[in-house]
Amino acid sequence: MIAENEVFSMKHILACALLVSAVLLGGCAGTSLYRGVDASSGAFVSTYSPVVSVKAAQGYEQVLSGYTLCRVPFENSMLRTLSADTWFSLQAGEGSQLVSVLAECPNEYIWEVRPVGVDFQTLKVFYEHNGMSPNDATVHVYVRPASMDPWTPLFAQAGKAAWQGDTLVARYEWTGGADISKLIVEYREPAPEVLPGLAMNVEDLTAFIGRSQKAFTLEGVTSPVNPRPRETVNVPDRLLAPVLGVLSTNQIFTEL
Repeated sequence: MIAENEVFSMKHILACALLVSAVLLGGCAGTSLYRGVDASSGAFVSTYSPVVSVKAAQGYEQVLSGYTLCRVPFENSMLRTLSADTWFSLQAGEGSQLVSVLAECPNEYIWEVRPVGVDFQTLKVFYEHNGMSPNDATVHVYVRPASMDPWTPLFAQAGKAAWQGDTLVARYEWTGGADISKLIVEYREPAPEVLPGLAMNVEDLTAFIGRSQKAFTLEGVTSPVNPRPRETVNVPDRLLAPVLGVLSTNQIFTEL
């Protein structure tokens, strides 16, 4: 098991980062509405709902950023899907990758916070942490097969920090804007050899989580943002939808 101080450190650092973002909201009132990469800082930013930037650690370089419209299941149904606006950024480091994703659904719906309709629901999860307060991250560590990964082909096309096999993922997840938006940050490395059904070595898992924590920080958004031209990228729904999750009805709208 992961030591309790590791869990507390993860909660404390990430919760404080989002708190900083909330405090800086007032200072960004004049910033135009934008989701994507800030060409000046290289950070993945959202200037509204939520106001936050994902800043990679030193040594990461930008590989690709873009926008796509993804059809995700409604209440895990195979028959009904809804469209979600999705912005993403891919960055490469020494032997690792960092993926930032922000997905927004229509006001009448919300993102599910339960592990329903997501890829790790059917995979072996080596570590799980569910935040206790609204600003805490939900974290899952697991191996995503290459056949299920939407980002591996894009890294391979760019020729940056790409590998052929499966990927060990540390998935950090938050919802915001009354659960209408979802922020996901993935820290990624080539998957180690783990026999089916068995857990990772505790020391290796602890070290991996430690590296993932150091790979990025959540910060506020400094105005003005220097937007990049939006590039629409084709990401298959069958791969991206299980990363984003499923949608449910927003009770606020149904009660009106």
